[in-house]
Parts: sequence; structure tokens; C-alpha cells
Amino acid sequence: MKEQEKDEQIIDQHRRQLLKLSAGTIAGVSAVAGAGSWIKHRVEGVEQDGYPIEISPSFKRKDQRDVLLTFAGSKALGEKYPERNLSLSNDSEGPVKTGENSFNFQKGIYQFATAHKRADNDKVGYTQLDYALEQACWHGMNILAPLESMGVPNQGTFGWDQSEVAKEKYPFKDSVEILSAIRTAAKTFGAVRVGICRRDKRWDYDPLYDITQEKTLTWEEDFPFEPKSVIVMLTDMDYDAMATAPMIPASATAAMGYTHNTIQGGGMAKFLRELGYMAVGSGNDLGSSVSYAIAAGLGEGARNGALIAPNLGPRVRISKVYTNLELDDAAYDKPRDFGILSFCENCKRCAESCPGNAISMDDKPSMSSTFDGHDDPDYNWQGQAGMRKFHNDSKKCFKFWCENGGDCGACIASCPWNKPDFWHHRLIDASNTFTAGPVHSMMKQADILFGYGNTNDEKAVEKFWRSGFSGDFT
Repeated sequence: MKEQEKDEQIIDQHRRQLLKLSAGTIAGVSAVAGAGSWIKHRVEGVEQDGYPIEISPSFKRKDQRDVLLTFAGSKALGEKYPERNLSLSNDSEGPVKTGENSFNFQKGIYQFATAHKRADNDKVGYTQLDYALEQACWHGMNILAPLESMGVPNQGTFGWDQSEVAKEKYPFKDSVEILSAIRTAAKTFGAVRVGICRRDKRWDYDPLYDITQEKTLTWEEDFPFEPKSVIVMLTDMDYDAMATAPMIPASATAAMGYTHNTIQGGGMAKFLRELGYMAVGSGNDLGSSVSYAIAAGLGEGARNGALIAPNLGPRVRISKVYTNLELDDAAYDKPRDFGILSFCENCKRCAESCPGNAISMDDKPSMSSTFDGHDDPDYNWQGQAGMRKFHNDSKKCFKFWCENGGDCGACIASCPWNKPDFWHHRLIDASNTFTAGPVHSMMKQADILFGYGNTNDEKAVEKFWRSGFSGDFT
């Protein structure tokens, strides 16, 4: 009993110290004239000239055949590159040389896709109830763009057909009116953020690959027009559902994010075609959604490889629309510095929480992979060198998905930027744009002590399934 009391006293002492430090930060911030406007300014970030991440001159565009989900969904690619299915151990997280008992990506994707048929009503977070919700959340996407999550191009609401483009363009007065129309439409479609940037070929897959036809596609010969701009939209995921990660309710809100993506991306493309512009909606297909979201000023790339957007953290899904609509140079959104990447350098909580040990624990971003097996092309076939960031082993991540029966989300749930929208959380977001490493480390510890970011929390599942009684629907 004395030991327990001693531990509680230590924890209480840490809490008081953290509160004192936090209060000092808040007092300093509040001393700035107009604290409310200051917070808003800081959360909106600082505009950058040019892409904010160092790109090597030798950087090469991503071949979609090297995108993990594309490879996993393709029988032909599995047969063409058998070494990829022989390099990852099925017993431990890491490379193997013998190929014995190795992980097979094509079998893994089938195991993952059929996990709902193996629901266990005695296993919290993996019951028939949990999987029924997940399957219901996928339903909309499965109707509108059945293989959007797998990155299949030219299908459903993301189809490339431009025959319905209006013959006459709507007579917008200027780029400001165009932007206003796009932002209003995005809001109407349910997007929580929208930005628009110039098309940047560096972020587009080349060549594209269609696993349903097992064929490559090119931008020059197959895509219906030359894009000039890319509209990027964010949809948020449910906080309480994501808090259950890596259990199935977290997969359900991710699935609902994909459904929202298809509605928003497809709706925006339709909107533009009706106005006389060529447009194609996109989710996981065509190019890197995170890179385009950074270019459009919506957030920064994080340690876990996802986008972190202020106020929302990594709890977002991204859709994009390629269009031949073009704005004046000054009208395009610019990348912004929100202080997120520097925070990630001092945090590492997502990496510590990753059940697949897939996220880099490096202290600093690098230009290429550093994980075990990074120098073996048979193992590191999905990596992309030439961009300064945290390079993660997505194969380990996917392997855990298949074992888990749902697409995890532990890195999202554990992230200190993933918070309910309370004013004091926004104040901390604002201070993170200029505070140094020790304060970032303190914020991480505060997160832990105040009970945020837990994973594998059965109580979170119970809370989620009672969240409908919060009063929102009375």
C-alpha cells in the first residue's frame, strides 16, 4: 500500500510540474496582445516559399507498381516479383534471406479483406457488432468507387470520362470568385478543409497501374487531359472511434473517411465539369495525397508518414481533384510551417505505440530509409529515396493490418496532435510552432499523464459504443 501511495505521489508531483510549465506557457502566450487572434494566426501556420521539404535532384516519381497496396492486390505483380513475397518474415518484423515462412502480400490482402467473417463476440473490439459497423462504413465507397482504397484508377465516381463537360465555361470574374466557389462547394460536400495548388508531376505516380486489368497507364497517352491544378480536401474521422485503435471501431471511422472521400472528390470533379472544366476525382490513386496536401497548405508530413493538420492532427483522410482549371499565381495556396515536423523530432510517441514496429525512431528526418534491410532492393522495394522525411517500413504496417483484421490507426490515436477541439488544445497547437524540443517533450509527457493517446484500450471501445448517447441526437 505504501508503494502504491508513493507511486501516486510521484505521478501527482509530475502532474503539478507539468501544469506549472503549461501555465507558464499559457501565461506567456496570453501576454501577447490579442491572444485569440494570435492563436488563430499561429494555428494557420506561416506561409513558405516553395515546397518546404528538401528534395534531391535525383528524386524519381513513384511507380505505382511499387505502391504496397497495388502490389498486394495484383496477382500478376506477385508472380512477376516473387522476391518481394520472400523477403519479409512471417514470424518477426524484419527481412529474411531464406524465404522460409515468409509473408505473402497477396494472401495477406485476402486475409485482411475477409477478417469480418471471423468476428469473435468474446473479443472486445473485434465482435460482430464492431465488424458490422466497419462493413457498413465501407458500403458507400464500395458502391461509388469500389477499389478506391486499393488505388485503382479510372473507376466509379473517380472515372476519367469527360464527355459530360459543359461546352461553355461559367464566366467567373476572377480567381477570387473561382476560389470562393470551390471552397463553398467543398464545404457543402462535407470537407473540413480545402486547398488548391498547381499540379506537380513529382507527386504523381508514373506509370499508373490498374490491378483490375493488370496493365500500366500513362499520363500522356491514357489520361484524358493535362492537369493544371489539384484541389485537395480533408475529411475528419471520429475521435471516439479512433481512440479504440487498433481495434475495429477505428477501422470503421477510417472506412467512413474513404466513403466521404469518394463523395467529396467525385462531387468536386462533377461540379467542375458542369462549369466547363475537365476534372477527375482521386483518392489513393494517381499520386501522393500527403504531398499534395502539404503543397496546398493543409498540414505537414509527420513521423508516421501521414498528414498532420492543425486542430485535427493526423485524424484526417485526403481526397484530391485534378483539373485543367488554372488560377492566377497569387491565388494558389502555399505550403505552411505549423511547427509539426520539429515537434515530431522530439516526440516519437507514434513510433513507440506502433504494434508493427513500422515507424522510424530516428532522431532526425533523412533522405532515404534507415530501417533494417533498407539497402536490400528485394526487401526495400516500396521505399522512395530523395525526400527528407522519416522513412517508415510500410510492409511491417501492412503485415500487422492482416494479423489484426483491421487497419490499425494506433499512430493516429496516440499522436499528441490528435485532440478534441477545446481552446486549451488549440493554444498548445499554437505554442508548438515556436517552442523548442524540451517543451515538445513535456507536451508528450503531459499527454500520457492526462490519459490521452492510449491504444488497445477496452474501455475506449465501451465509451465509443455509448457515445451515441452524448446528447447530439436528442
